[in-house]
Amino acid sequence: MQAAQRQSQKMQEMKMKREAMLKQILSPEANERLTRIGLVKPQMAEKVAEMMLRLASNGQIKSKVSEDQFKGYLEQINKESKPKTKITFARRRFADEDDDSEDYDDM
Repeated sequence: MQAAQRQSQKMQEMKMKREAMLKQILSPEANERLTRIGLVKPQMAEKVAEMMLRLASNGQIKSKVSEDQFKGYLEQINKESKPKTKITFARRRFADEDDDSEDYDDM
């Protein structure tokens, strides 16, 4: 029982640290947008947050991310995660049917 409590406390602390780091990286508007996305699509918000933290740890983010920059990152993730749709038409062909051989003159 105590192990479960310690583990949940650790998870809570990690979550708080992560949120604090995101607040340092994101502008208030971008942070609000991330929160709203988290309400609707938690997996998407998780991907974006991971990407933001990774970019910040690599030093690619120099200043706070504005809402417009945040939208750009969202579009980038959207393009990566969308499966490409491919439509193919399989036309049936019959050996005994030939469009050129039909004669409609006798009608």
